[in-house]
Amino acid sequence: MSPTIDIPKGNFRGHDKQDVWSAKPDPELTQVGPGTPCGEYLRRFWMPVAMTDQFSNRPYRIRILGEDLVLFREKGGKLGLVHLHCAHRNMSLEYGIVEDGGIRCSYHGWKYAPDGTVLETPCEPPASQVKAKACLGAYPVVEMKGLAFAYLGPADSMPPFPVMDTFDQEGDEMLPYLIESPCNWLQVMENAWDPFHVVYLHTLAVRSQFIDAFAEMPMIEFHESKCGDFYTNVRRVEDIVWCRVHDHMAPSFTQNGAHFPVPDGPRYFGRCGLSRWVVPV
Repeated sequence: MSPTIDIPKGNFRGHDKQDVWSAKPDPELTQVGPGTPCGEYLRRFWMPVAMTDQFSNRPYRIRILGEDLVLFREKGGKLGLVHLHCAHRNMSLEYGIVEDGGIRCSYHGWKYAPDGTVLETPCEPPASQVKAKACLGAYPVVEMKGLAFAYLGPADSMPPFPVMDTFDQEGDEMLPYLIESPCNWLQVMENAWDPFHVVYLHTLAVRSQFIDAFAEMPMIEFHESKCGDFYTNVRRVEDIVWCRVHDHMAPSFTQNGAHFPVPDGPRYFGRCGLSRWVVPV
């Protein structure tokens, strides 16, 4: 006797949707290497490239906007961010020696200032002029709130360093943090501009990561500002109206309203719970 096979019935369209496996990301928005449209746009802004507690007396290798770089703090305390490879014989400066005033290549001893100026070429003849003709690619670095910020764009297009009034609010302490996301930077930015996922992903799906009130579906309104956009996020928790504000500033900076206060009364969350730069590698 042949077994009875129960074939599922339904509007199955897996074969019709196979084009998803060949879909390509938009290179104009997702590629950030040197010379790409989005990469050159992002290079016109200051970006955090590392937390300063990630490195000490040794060079720290990083990858930012498709560039392999070395971050270091010379003995005098100044930060330097230079191209990974020595301008002489392409030795990796990840293995360089940090000294007073700069970093020295461990291959032939070439020493570079934080701005990439060649300071010493000990293996060259005394009359050699190579020091005056060569330089190492380098970028300016600013240290603030435990983060090292760099500007990777043209010198004549450098903007003022961004300082927000929310960085120094009385009673607040800003602590640096780093989240590595194994996806394209644009996906992280889209997530930051999507308030509805909080209801399920952060509250209902598994457990409440913040507070249970986030399970209430919010009312969202988007607004333009002089320096970007923001949205208002309003929830009703029983008889309490709870309002939070989220900022988005070009190209990749976001500020979220407070995450953890309990809505035990009418409350406007003017303080930030999170300030974030999304930095492509």
